[in-house]
Amino acid sequence: MLEFSALIGAVPPRERRTQYCVLAALYFLEAHKMPVTVKQVKELLTLHRLKVADENLSARLRDYHSLVEVASKGPPLRWRLTARGLEQFRSLSGLGLVEVQASEAFDFDVGFLCALHHPELTALMDALGGEAKWTITGTGRHTHVYRTCSLQAASGSSLRVVATIATSMGLTSAAIAATQLVMQFRPRLVAMVGIAAGTRSGGKEFGDVLVADPSVDYNSGKVVQENGVRDFLPDPYPIGLNARLRSVLQKHQANTGVFERIRTGWGHALPPHRNRLHLGPLGAADQVIDDASRVLEIQRNWRKLIGVEMETYGVYRACHEAPEPKPRFVSFKSVCDFAAEKTDSWQEYAAYTAAQFAVEFIRSEWDSLWHSGN
Repeated sequence: MLEFSALIGAVPPRERRTQYCVLAALYFLEAHKMPVTVKQVKELLTLHRLKVADENLSARLRDYHSLVEVASKGPPLRWRLTARGLEQFRSLSGLGLVEVQASEAFDFDVGFLCALHHPELTALMDALGGEAKWTITGTGRHTHVYRTCSLQAASGSSLRVVATIATSMGLTSAAIAATQLVMQFRPRLVAMVGIAAGTRSGGKEFGDVLVADPSVDYNSGKVVQENGVRDFLPDPYPIGLNARLRSVLQKHQANTGVFERIRTGWGHALPPHRNRLHLGPLGAADQVIDDASRVLEIQRNWRKLIGVEMETYGVYRACHEAPEPKPRFVSFKSVCDFAAEKTDSWQEYAAYTAAQFAVEFIRSEWDSLWHSGN
């Protein structure tokens, strides 16, 4: 680590503006590894007789919302230098600073995405403590409204969470929302949470959680006429889960205890049978299916199909093609109906089970999803 005087002296006096001095102080204090207080920053700047020490540093830090963030509310507040802030300081200083570790290249831990405000986002917000625990962030320049909160993992670490909804249902809106979420907040994990139509195979129940592995755009292909008969030749590009994420999720396929706790917390009418987790092909397309024969057509190509919905493939594709470092991605969609057997009766319960299971899975398994240094 360079001396602080060397960091300040890396630029001529006319370029030692407030932002540069504050970023230099945060870097020297290693705020990208361990959050620091305003008092620590002020003491360092005062020690080196820099005039910016006399400014309202708390206000300045709040102005640099893309470069720094509140890591804990204290009191006192503790501030973290984000990966973007570190890159900004590297650019301004022209110094060859130590490279950011992979785990430090993400600004947030979890980015949640829903298709609907109600019942999906409201259920997710309730699962994380209710609306009072969330803070709206971002500016009017952004198409989407973003909310942030924290989630305490089983290990005790505090996870940074951001959530938003797409502007409408469907693959295109989901892909756009996921892309903007990734580019603006750089979450380590993107999780789609919501409701879906299940298939009848496998004894599924209302409220069962479906995890897309892989997600499939079942409308991708070619429509042909052969001997006067219309047919469809699929040309899919399925996208599956990260192998480690898949392995950890598989442990929960036999975990009925978590679903019993979720059912107990509902407090309203419950479906007759216990709920479970299902991993398998989940079809996605910009259409609502109310025709049993259409489901059978899809199952001709995906015999283990667990359900159909309208967003996950767009989210998976956006994350799959995101800039490095790419986030991992997963989708938790709960059964609210069975395609040709449409009903709105179980939508709120399905949104509830999806949100509760997603939060509990991340809370309990976060540390097991990553190895040190990743």
